[in-house]
Amino acid sequence: MSGAGLVNGSVRSARGELGADIREGERHVAVIGGGIAGLAAAHALLQRADPPVRVTLLEATRRLGGKIRTESIASHRIDVGAESLMARVPATIELCCELGLEHELIAARETSSSVWTHGRMRPLPPGILGGLPQGLRPVLGSRILSAAGVARAALDLLLPASPMDGDRSVGEIVARRLGGQTLDRLVDPLLGTVYAADCHALSARATAPQIDRIAREHRSLIRGLRAERRPDAAEPDPRPLFVTLPGGLQRLVQRLAQELGNAGQAKVEERLGVCAGRLERAAGGRYLLGVCDGDEPLLLDGVVIAAPADQAAIVLDAIAPLAATRLRSIRYASTVVVTLRYPGSAASRPLPGAGFLVPQSERRLLGACTSLSAKWPHLAATGDLWLRCSVAHASTAGALAMDDEALLARLAGELREAIGLRGDPIDAHVTRWRRSLPRYDPGHLDRVERIEEQIAQLSGVALAGAAYRGMGVPQCIAQGRAAAERVLGELRDPTYLTIDSGPACLPAR
Repeated sequence: MSGAGLVNGSVRSARGELGADIREGERHVAVIGGGIAGLAAAHALLQRADPPVRVTLLEATRRLGGKIRTESIASHRIDVGAESLMARVPATIELCCELGLEHELIAARETSSSVWTHGRMRPLPPGILGGLPQGLRPVLGSRILSAAGVARAALDLLLPASPMDGDRSVGEIVARRLGGQTLDRLVDPLLGTVYAADCHALSARATAPQIDRIAREHRSLIRGLRAERRPDAAEPDPRPLFVTLPGGLQRLVQRLAQELGNAGQAKVEERLGVCAGRLERAAGGRYLLGVCDGDEPLLLDGVVIAAPADQAAIVLDAIAPLAATRLRSIRYASTVVVTLRYPGSAASRPLPGAGFLVPQSERRLLGACTSLSAKWPHLAATGDLWLRCSVAHASTAGALAMDDEALLARLAGELREAIGLRGDPIDAHVTRWRRSLPRYDPGHLDRVERIEEQIAQLSGVALAGAAYRGMGVPQCIAQGRAAAERVLGELRDPTYLTIDSGPACLPAR
């Protein structure tokens, strides 16, 4: 996206004018990073500041949105980054309501998934959360596990309690309690796909808090799940699970940009293709932020850093060196997403719900496949079969090195084998997301807490984004809003407005 929505109205030119136009006593806040966390922070700063503040938004690339990216494929707008919004996480719906988008939201019509294992599609057990089924009966019905795998999982009821000191990996907890087959066929296909990492490298506290909590509070995972089952669990939740926007999630980015461009008394400057340098202390408790385009440093009262962890480290090197060192220890994973369009007649048999997952033990290039045309009604209406394929995390390095032709041939062959597709795709789009997903290694939240402790000593500085406490769009929105709230609170004396929960609205369709 070009960011044109911010180029007119109250937006200043990219260089030189801002410093000269700051009035005495006017507060100036920079937001570093134009992904969804940074945009949500900038929006909250403008909406909640009283008196209005000056906001400068710095984005190192030439587009806004970060990992939200919508492409035109066969004249249809298709998301090739973040693909849907969790409607039951309040931050997403609250922001959509504030932006007037709630009536545009479209609910997913299909959300069930299967696992492709040993040449067969096996439906995931209903009610599964974080890859862990609520009891053995749904697992028996799904036939995902072999008889030996079910028997091994049942040993969880008899085994003594496992030690839970420190932050264990998801893989360690699940394999110890329920066995390697449960980990391979149920848990890793879900969590491993989301985080593009092996479950033995994923912090249970950060990525599967329910599993972590039950393992700490109960001797048995199965008994713990039974004990925590809600009395009303049999009643279906009337709210949709996933929602999207008909023009893709870039519509959310565009709407935020429009709001920033029509900020009224508040003043906004957007600077695309400009990366932030070091943050240093200035007189009067203010800050100087260097910029890479050769312009004068920005004189600031507050900063929201919503950039990737390694870029945040550069900003904080001078004033929070220990936090910067810890930020550099956060690793990133790459992923590859391939969008395919087939004619509707290509499917020789019904597709399994909204898609399927592939265990790593199958040694396939394909890690997950979502049937976008089964999931979203506006794509079903095209009459075509739209598929979104994610490369297995163990195969990412090879996929990054493949040319598009070889990559598409491999995936098309595996799809023919898995779901009986006939012919070749009539359109394809390959997106390589290099170093795009932060790794939540064991001990991740402890590291984040130590970083936050040092940042808390810097008045008017806050962190937000996928590297910290959740990488989904709703979590990033919530972090951006919370960071804006903290900065505003420290700019006001003695009290400040709190960002409220907003209206609770959900799509009617």
